[in-house]
This record gives sequence, structure tokens and C-alpha cells, in this order.
Amino acid sequence: MSARIQRMTAADVATRASHARAFMAAAELVDALADDAGIESKANLLGSLAVLAGIAASDAICGASLGERAAGENHTDAVVLLKRASPPEDSSSAQLKRLLDAKTTTQYSPILIGDTKAADLLTAAQRLLKTMETRLSA
Repeated sequence: MSARIQRMTAADVATRASHARAFMAAAELVDALADDAGIESKANLLGSLAVLAGIAASDAICGASLGERAAGENHTDAVVLLKRASPPEDSSSAQLKRLLDAKTTTQYSPILIGDTKAADLLTAAQRLLKTMETRLSA
């Protein structure tokens, strides 16, 4: 079965980049304000926002480089497409894979991931956003 691909315009790329920034900003707010908001366990929420930020950043990178993004349910397709959109020495596809591997646990499972795992996911998302910003400004 072939990958499901969606064409992206410059406006689509800008929108997905904006989404990536917003998800990361939301994660930073949750991290800073969770205690004041009465959120007892913020790790899964932070991990989920990191996953969403990373996916949006990957879409923006692929859209800017290839004019398309992966749009199917097979997460491997997104990783492969990002690898194709990236220079050989770039680790963006590895960062996306790390995030996608945690998607089910952070977003759908009652399993709590813990603060260390949440921090690792945020780092992976921050790296993808940094790459996205570099690519979009080039």
C-alpha cells in the first residue's frame, strides 16, 4: 500500500509552522503553570504537546522542501518523507520517530510517562522546531 500524501502550498506550510510554535508555547505554559492550575501530573500532557509540535514542524519542513506532507495513519510514512526532505547528516527523522513512538502512550493510554520521558520528548520537539525555523528562514 502506498503512502497517503497531501500537497502543501506556502500558506499550508506557514499554518503548520504556526501550529508547531503554538503547541510548543502551550507546552511551555503547562510546564510553568501546571501547579497553579491544579494539574497533578503534567508529564503526559507535556509529552502529548511535544508530539503535536513535532508533527506540525515535520509537516512544515516537508511542505517547504518537497511541497507535500504525509497524511496517512502509518507514522512510518511521515518519518520516511522527513528523511527524504532532509540532508543526510540531519537527525530530524530520528527526532520525529522518537515522538511518534510515544504518541499512543502520551495521548491515548492511562500509562504515565514520567518527567524524564516528558523532558526527552520536549527536547526532540524543540530540535525539530529549530530545524523548521532554520529551513523556513533559508
